[in-house]
Amino acid sequence: MSLRIEPTEGALVLTIDRPKTHNALDRDLTRRIAEAVRAAEADPAVRGIVLTATGEETFVSGGDLHEIARAVREQAGPSVVLDMYDDLVVLETSALPVVAAVQGNVYGGGCELLLLCDMVIVEAHASLAFRHARMGLSPAWGGLTRLVERVGPIEAPRLMFSAEKVGAEEAARIGLVNEVVPKGTSRERALERIGRIAGNARDVVAAQKRALTAVRAAMRGDAIERERATFAEVWGGPVHQAALDAFFKRRG
Repeated sequence: MSLRIEPTEGALVLTIDRPKTHNALDRDLTRRIAEAVRAAEADPAVRGIVLTATGEETFVSGGDLHEIARAVREQAGPSVVLDMYDDLVVLETSALPVVAAVQGNVYGGGCELLLLCDMVIVEAHASLAFRHARMGLSPAWGGLTRLVERVGPIEAPRLMFSAEKVGAEEAARIGLVNEVVPKGTSRERALERIGRIAGNARDVVAAQKRALTAVRAAMRGDAIERERATFAEVWGGPVHQAALDAFFKRRG
């Protein structure tokens, strides 16, 4: 099972569980996430969602490179990855608040996943890296647009162009994440956040989140479609293929 679903008092905990791939996102997993979020919305007892992952080393390593490499070999188009956005964006558009409990390092598409969450709590030992450039790609799931929204036009180019790692404290300083907590406590803190939200009326919180979503959509215009076009432009190109080859060569 790639996604563990655990109801708790007032919250639904979704735990990404693909240790052999360092919790990489494939199409099956993104579908499961979307299905779980929609089911939670239909349950009036659920007041929020906690998104976390197994292990201490990695939260999400990005898109599943085995799935991506197979698509490139078969000359499949970029929709193989782009279509996963329709599932992942449910985290942002859901009426329920979504809090990410980050217990390990986050890379590439994993960072885009965090940007779809309403709040992000990161353990102190974790680091984050938008390493798309090193893989010969650009974000596919709205990461460029949301990164500018989150950290501004000064920090966003640094993170994207350099693909450098930033530690948890720096991520909080620049506004990429909400809070840094000690190792092993992110899930507990995320549940506390949901518990505090549950003190307010569910319908009112849902209305606020719908309004936030509408405001962001109005401000974005066609920005996300523009960046998805850029992803399609570089998909399967020589730099992308060389990066995949180098990755699998390192893995033996």
